[in-house]
Amino acid sequence: MWGWVPDLSPCFPTKFVWNSQVPFKVKSFVWLVAHKKVNTNDLLQLRRPYKALSPDICKLCMMQGESADHLFLHCSLSMELWHKLFELAKMDWVPLRSISDMMSINYKGFGTSKRGIVLWQNACIALIWVVWQERNVRIFEDKARNSENLWDSIHFLASLWAYCCVVFKGIPLNVLQIDWLAVCSFNGWSSQESLFVVFIV
Repeated sequence: MWGWVPDLSPCFPTKFVWNSQVPFKVKSFVWLVAHKKVNTNDLLQLRRPYKALSPDICKLCMMQGESADHLFLHCSLSMELWHKLFELAKMDWVPLRSISDMMSINYKGFGTSKRGIVLWQNACIALIWVVWQERNVRIFEDKARNSENLWDSIHFLASLWAYCCVVFKGIPLNVLQIDWLAVCSFNGWSSQESLFVVFIV
C-alpha cells in the first residue's frame, strides 16, 4: 500500500473548513470541532456538571472519556472509519495527536485536481459530521448503527455535497458514488455519456 507524503504545514485548518464545499451549518460545526468548542462531555462537565453524562464516557466505544480529540479521532469506531477512508484513497494512516492537526495536514487523499481536493475535504468533513450525529442519536434516542452503516452515510453525504459543486458538473450522483478515485482522476469527463462509457466498459 502506498500513500501521499503529507504536507506537515503547521497552519490552523481555516482553508480546510471555510473553503470546503459543504453546507454552511456543517462548516460552522467543524470549525467548532477544530477549536474544541463542541459540547463533548468533558466540556459539559466543566460548564454544566448537572447536565453532563455520568460517568464521563464516550458513547461510541464505551471505553474512554469523551473529548473532541477522542470522539472524532481516537475512538475505536472513529478510527475504523478513518481507516476506511484512507484505505479507499490507497494511503496508510496513523492517528495524529488532535483533530485540528488532522484537518491541518494536506494529505492530497484523492489527488491534487480540484475534484480530488473537494471530494477529500467533503469526505473528511462528512466523517466528522456523521460521527457527531451518531453520538447524539445514541445519547438521546438510545439507537446505534454499526460502522458499515455509518460509512454508507459518510460516502453518500460526501458524494452528494460533491455533486452540488461546479467542479463535478455533468457527473450524475450515482456515477460519482461508484468510484471516487476514478472520478477525481479523469478531469476530461464533462458529459454523462463519457462517464457511463468509462464505467460500463
